Amino acid sequence: MRKRFLLVLISSLLISTFLSGCGTGLFTTPTPTATATLEPTITPLPTATPTATPVPYYISAQTWTGDIQVPILIYHRFGNDDHELTSMWVTRSVFKEQLQKLYDAGFSAISLSSWLDGTFSVPNGRKPIILTIDDGWSADQVFVNDDGTPADYSGIGILYQFVKDHPDFQFNVSINVIMGDKQFGDLRYADWNFVGPNWQKKLADTIAWSIDNGVEVFNHTYTHVDLSQTDAAGVKYQLAKNDEALRYFLELIKRDDLEAKLGNVIAAPQGIMPSTDASMRALRNYIDPEGKAVQAVLGAYNSNEGMLTPSVFSSNYDRFNIPRVTATNYSIDWVISLKDQVPTATECKLGPTSPETANDLTAVQNLISAAIQSGTCPEGVYHVQNWVFLARNGSVNQFTPPQ
Repeated sequence: MRKRFLLVLISSLLISTFLSGCGTGLFTTPTPTATATLEPTITPLPTATPTATPVPYYISAQTWTGDIQVPILIYHRFGNDDHELTSMWVTRSVFKEQLQKLYDAGFSAISLSSWLDGTFSVPNGRKPIILTIDDGWSADQVFVNDDGTPADYSGIGILYQFVKDHPDFQFNVSINVIMGDKQFGDLRYADWNFVGPNWQKKLADTIAWSIDNGVEVFNHTYTHVDLSQTDAAGVKYQLAKNDEALRYFLELIKRDDLEAKLGNVIAAPQGIMPSTDASMRALRNYIDPEGKAVQAVLGAYNSNEGMLTPSVFSSNYDRFNIPRVTATNYSIDWVISLKDQVPTATECKLGPTSPETANDLTAVQNLISAAIQSGTCPEGVYHVQNWVFLARNGSVNQFTPPQ
């Protein structure tokens, strides 16, 4: 019995040892090694760069259609607000009111010279008008302050400020000057200017400021003569002497560089033309000191005789008799009443084309023809870049003003 017990005990111990050996490496079952699963490498496709949609390129042209005509107004003197209103005098407050009325009616000022050569331009949607001043130089017409700005009591100063407040009205005005019987009020006292010892220098500075700032200066004869009572030699003398005196003042302040900017436009005093063929030839054939021929002769009419002025594109255009009308409240209302007879600037887009085409005259000419044929744009006058084209009766031609 004891033997059997010992055998059982020994057997148990052996079994226990065997079982414990399994945990210590005896007959150890190898642990399977994990195999890494490789993910496929994805190479991203290149991103396609979107092709930019070409932006169509168009050339802007300003277009004028219909009967192209314009009102030309004549001003003379600008007085205090208590001054009587006449055909020669307008008060400062009334002048401001007139400018506002014209602006509100859609008018913008153009230069006289641009009207004569057909290059005039206003902002699209607006109408042209021309402002002129006769019998220069008086301080109430233009006077320059010490800071270089035109005085607000002068007509040109009022216009200058008005355009600063309304830039699309445009600062354009001409002054027709009489150099032989005009001194300049260089001293101001109360509401008036008086002639002082330095009036010549002040006048010279005023002339130079005017030309530098785009005021056109033209010939109104040396002593405001009646040309119908002046012979041919007298006509030539009056024009040449006036030009000589004007240049004297520029040379006085060493601004003879401005002489090239003086145009050869003649405003007939009171609008009265020579009465003889010889005197008329002397007027029309006058050559200024720079060798320029007469560009135009300006007439003058009272309000009740007023008429719109034909353009250089009109069949009844006569550059030797440019109609103007005296500026009064009546004539301002008359101009506004006729505003529908004055053309409005419109825009025509030519193309699509390339930017290089804008500098090619023939290409622009063809674009205008194509726009008209397609019905996109009308026939008329086209201003493109620095070119003027006349599109009429199915043809488009570059315009050159008559000499």
